[in-house]
Amino acid sequence: MTDSAPVPVSQPKKPWFTFTDDGCRTEVRLGGLLVAAGVFLWLWLGPPLAGSLCGIGMLLLLVGVPIQAIQGRAGRPGYPWKLGLGMTILGLAMWPDLIYRLHPDGPAAVQELVWFLAGSGLWILAWWPLSRPRRTIP
Repeated sequence: MTDSAPVPVSQPKKPWFTFTDDGCRTEVRLGGLLVAAGVFLWLWLGPPLAGSLCGIGMLLLLVGVPIQAIQGRAGRPGYPWKLGLGMTILGLAMWPDLIYRLHPDGPAAVQELVWFLAGSGLWILAWWPLSRPRRTIP
């Protein structure tokens, strides 16, 4: 008889840091990617195309985040709170750099990029408390 030692089962390596976890809905991931692409490629793509990318991404987030939160309430993992937090922090950090005036005496305005990025992040974070799984009463 041979005694064979149990073979250790290797766990799949989990990335050190990701903005979305397994279980996050595709439209939320794609929406966040499109908003970020529109914001950070604004000058390269031009305002019309970048604005369209941000608009499509925001629509995907508008629909996907509430669905993700409702499903998270039922136990689905992967709510993208890190994505929301990152988008909000980056959007608010960019705010002072994106203030401009069309004329020296004109009113100060903020470029739309801030609203796209920070608004999308705030939308994700607003649904986060509602995505917590329900407690089952024994």
